Amino acid sequence: MEDILNTCRAKKLRITKALTAIVGVLMEQKLPVSLADLESHPDLRKICDRTTIFRTLHRLEDIGLLRRLNFSERGAKFTLKTGHAHNEYLICEDCGTVQALDIACPVHKLEEELAKETGFTKLHHELEFYGICAECK
Repeated sequence: MEDILNTCRAKKLRITKALTAIVGVLMEQKLPVSLADLESHPDLRKICDRTTIFRTLHRLEDIGLLRRLNFSERGAKFTLKTGHAHNEYLICEDCGTVQALDIACPVHKLEEELAKETGFTKLHHELEFYGICAECK
């Protein structure tokens, strides 16, 4: 948590009680969560409203600490980006279920090759697979 808050400070975000609580809740999550999920979280309901959560998510996204998964009709889900770790997800196009894939990253070697060949630094990627889950088919 301290690394995330230090990044926020370095990017000139005020470290408020709401920001700290939102980051804490996001850190607890194993899967991306929606604005509604955060709004209904008991720890957040006590100290901030929907608008504060929404603005905080956008600020975290703007400084590169938050990943947004967009679902056209269902809105977006959010997950923290921490360190060099990244997650691959299976996403159901019908019900919106998100499932993390516990696999070795299939794109990691390609990313390394691209960095070497192009001279790009701090190269990163996000990988999402879309389909219909077993419950919806």
